Amino acid sequence: MKLLNHPVDMIAVFDSRGKVMPFKFKYENKTVKVERIVRYYQEKLAGNERIVFVCLHNGKDMYELKYELDSHKWFLFKK
Repeated sequence: MKLLNHPVDMIAVFDSRGKVMPFKFKYENKTVKVERIVRYYQEKLAGNERIVFVCLHNGKDMYELKYELDSHKWFLFKK
């Protein structure tokens, strides 16, 4: 996987308990739909809390997305 850490525009789904899940995002003028979340976990770096999602697209493409809880921003961390 290639390290990118690019901010992305995201459409996400929030359930009634406040749990967030990525749905689709835009990267390089392409829309990428999240087919499956393989793994997710929380991390804390330099005081910033993030939720990390390892996602699958087209059955083979893996993406690592990070959601910053304080700034409410999404990043495509790895491709």
